[in-house]
Amino acid sequence: MVSKKYKLFGLSGLQNLVFVAIKLVGLLILHTAEISYVHAEEREEYEMINITAGQVGILDDQVGPQRYGLEYRFTSFSGPWGFRLIPAIGAAVANNGARFFYTDLRHDFYLTDYWLLIPSFGAGLFNDSEEIELGSNLEFRSGLELAYQFRNKMRAGIAVFHLSNGGISSQNPGTEALVFSVCIPVRNN
Repeated sequence: MVSKKYKLFGLSGLQNLVFVAIKLVGLLILHTAEISYVHAEEREEYEMINITAGQVGILDDQVGPQRYGLEYRFTSFSGPWGFRLIPAIGAAVANNGARFFYTDLRHDFYLTDYWLLIPSFGAGLFNDSEEIELGSNLEFRSGLELAYQFRNKMRAGIAVFHLSNGGISSQNPGTEALVFSVCIPVRNN
């Protein structure tokens, strides 16, 4: 028996799954953005240290390298349309030698008292490896994280990120990463 691979928009099965999941989460963000803004309340804020581990190249044809990251999230400031924007700086390394140092902005959308949806966008410096060549040292990072916040303010979550140079060089393959994260609040006493 020969199995057939069905492709939607020229994407493989896993790529289709991730594509559909990203679209559904986008719709959820649009739906909850108004709810989050209307029901926003003052929440106790902490700077946070975020530790991540995951896989790079999740939509590529071959299994990508493992990725580990460390990030510092500052307290928020008032951004456009009343959103509280959270600046962050971070570093990620892959077990094949690729490195990414970045800064970004994010916003915490509280879906419930404990569940958060956190979109982010930033830019940074990327050092290629033999397996990951993204065409430029300047790379942009967009991401979406779903996290659970415990009563002690620690968070555990899963995030997907897309790295791309936005077409500033002739080569722009981009790549995606899927990571698990643990966020630890930094309490300044």
